[in-house]
Amino acid sequence: MYNQAMREFKPKNAQSLNSTEYGNKEALFDAETSLVRYNSSIVSVIARYFNFSGNFDHTSLVDFGAGGGSLAEIFRDNYEIYPTCIEVDSDLVTMLRKKGFEVFTTLDQIQSQAQFIYTSNVLEHIEDDQQALIKLRESMASAGKIAIYVPALPYLFSDLDRRAGHFRRYTKRSLIHKVKAAGFTVDKCFYNDSLGVPASLALRILGYRNSSGLGSIKSLEFYDKIVYPVSQILDYVGFKYFFGKNLFLFASVET
Repeated sequence: MYNQAMREFKPKNAQSLNSTEYGNKEALFDAETSLVRYNSSIVSVIARYFNFSGNFDHTSLVDFGAGGGSLAEIFRDNYEIYPTCIEVDSDLVTMLRKKGFEVFTTLDQIQSQAQFIYTSNVLEHIEDDQQALIKLRESMASAGKIAIYVPALPYLFSDLDRRAGHFRRYTKRSLIHKVKAAGFTVDKCFYNDSLGVPASLALRILGYRNSSGLGSIKSLEFYDKIVYPVSQILDYVGFKYFFGKNLFLFASVET
């Protein structure tokens, strides 16, 4: 059983709100380039929740922790929306700007309050995630909406989490509690990628990028093309209400 110390594991390459470098860019780039269907599905779920209107102001969508821009590119290509990106790593900032995105290193640098914010696989990298959520709340306009995607289930914490610089994996209860404590109203919260649970257990048992090949680009591509489509079906028929490798949470700012 994982205790609280493992849930709040402190990795050597972890981040704080003042960090200026991403912990493991190799793993980030592999996931962004190999998990094409997976990343597209995340954006699709987020876009449905935001339900952009025809007169949507494109400058009011913020990608908090944009990384290499894989999700921002999907918003650009599929929805003709250029999110404003928040990213602390200087190499990634340069990459995002070359792709045509407006990039800031902190939320405070954005002149206007955001109507929509999404953050995918970011909060687990931040030691004081509660303070990060408070900053996100303060940066949002009235009636704004936020979409959060994080790794779930502390017992899945593996070598991959350590190498990626994760402090924690979330329980549904802990995520909801932290978001509410930051001043948001939680609209819905559910799991994603039910088949990711046994896959993550295999990573925990066998290790990341060892002789088993788990975590390699080929294994990621296989998962994206073969396993994840089946996982999506299982989630659709109800598995998402019971377990999954990740959690979606959607919340709003009351007027």
